[in-house]
Amino acid sequence: MLSSLLYTCLSLASVKLVNAQWPTDSNSAIVREIEHLYLDSATHNLQSFISPCSQYVDSSTGSVDNSLGRQTAAEWVRVAFHDFVTYNIYTESGGVDASIGFETTRGENVGTAFNDALINFSYFFNAKVSMSDLIALSVVVTAGHCGGTSVSMRGGRIDATAAGPTGVPQPQQDLHTQLVEFSNAGFNQDDTIALTACGHSFGGVHRNIFPDVIQPGTTGTQEGSDGRIAFDSTSDTLDTTVINEYLQGTGNAGGPLVTTTNVTDQSDLRLYSSDSNSTVKNLAQSQSYFQSQCSALFQRMIETAPGSVRFTNPINPTSTTNLKPYDVDLSVDWDGNMVLNGYLRYVQVSGAATAPDSYTVALVDRSGTTTSTTATATKSDTDTGTGLFGATNSYQFTLNFDSATGLSGITAGGQTFAFQDTMFVIPGLTSLSPFPPPFSATPAMDDTGDYTSNVTVAYLSTSAPDSLTATFSMPTTQTGSVAPKIDASTTATLEQIGVSGPFTIYSGSITKSLSAKQVYGMSIDVAASGSSAGVVFYKLFNKDS
Repeated sequence: MLSSLLYTCLSLASVKLVNAQWPTDSNSAIVREIEHLYLDSATHNLQSFISPCSQYVDSSTGSVDNSLGRQTAAEWVRVAFHDFVTYNIYTESGGVDASIGFETTRGENVGTAFNDALINFSYFFNAKVSMSDLIALSVVVTAGHCGGTSVSMRGGRIDATAAGPTGVPQPQQDLHTQLVEFSNAGFNQDDTIALTACGHSFGGVHRNIFPDVIQPGTTGTQEGSDGRIAFDSTSDTLDTTVINEYLQGTGNAGGPLVTTTNVTDQSDLRLYSSDSNSTVKNLAQSQSYFQSQCSALFQRMIETAPGSVRFTNPINPTSTTNLKPYDVDLSVDWDGNMVLNGYLRYVQVSGAATAPDSYTVALVDRSGTTTSTTATATKSDTDTGTGLFGATNSYQFTLNFDSATGLSGITAGGQTFAFQDTMFVIPGLTSLSPFPPPFSATPAMDDTGDYTSNVTVAYLSTSAPDSLTATFSMPTTQTGSVAPKIDASTTATLEQIGVSGPFTIYSGSITKSLSAKQVYGMSIDVAASGSSAGVVFYKLFNKDS
């Protein structure tokens, strides 16, 4: 009866519940989560906010509003720049650490861009994707989607818990002061000119924010109720237009920080001309050269972080493997029958072989031996998408095997992927009630209700403890910033409920008042007393569930 019930629960829950616990080390979990945000064909991901690149998503409504003259892609680059530029190379402090959330009342950070971005990013925040990683990822997505420029992404940034130092360059400052501020962040004069040109390939200056800049006679047409004048005539694309128009005196002629009639605020003109236009002329030689320079500078910018940060490997299918498993779950019933269910992701990167129609997936048993237990993973006709690196193809697979055989990995496409069955969440006996509303990046996700989460875990041990401890990590508000922080103070004791083959089964639950946004950002770690976590970062829901 219990075995039958387990399989019934599994078939019902697998539509929504997602086991994302493989492998169990923290860095791999970070990589896996960021991969999901911009490699998988998810309906809700960062790229949706900037598709098209000219649009603006109002964080107060979650809806597109192009009447204001604002641009989300440009906001993202501005937020990352303001977060980065107060870094201090001598103390190795500051940089991309999300301290910008505590700094939005400063005169150097005027405008809605910062809170807009942090609120929109908060829907994707969790225990393994920090707000500072999301700030960095937004630049990667913007450069790739709005310019075809690849910027390598690594995770592992640590969010600040308070404001950092001042020091964001402002239009009215003299050239020497601005170059010193960039120098303190590790960027020399050539770097400063080039990074400014790359950043000002997007967006513009808003009259309602910078009335001293947008004065009568300033070149350019004001757009929307904010009165924006764009930096160039292709402000939704990372390209050479901004410097070509500056050098040729055409179009917007480099933008309002060049053409403003207020000489004090002609900061881009002072900067570009500070080396007799040598750097911008060099950048203008070709689109490919400009983009390669922007790629390198954007990567340096987003990897400028506190000295304590230890980055993950690059999250880039062109530099690692473009075939990986994802959304894999493992289950066992009371008769010792095990099921490994999940997907393979194949990203059609440039130069790679055409995605095959299917893969053969083979089980690697607990001893590390590849077995004759196989399954065919067939390419889905519907679960596809086009991301920054090419088309993403999905292949579902299911492997059935006995608990005596166990699991240490799978092979597919000539590669071996390591898994483990030492401790795992059983999805069919793990639930959340009630189900949260469908995910959407809107304020409606902030509505709260009482949710009960039941967690059931299988533990492979010859000397099983009486209980395990589950720790629930969830986003919560923090004073001084609209960005959330992680609260890991909620725990549950999982008690033994039975034995299945070599596994002891444990279960426990909590009931807590949560918002739907917190539910989607919640994750669970499970450990035996005195041991490191055996289950790391188990998520009940992914954004496209």
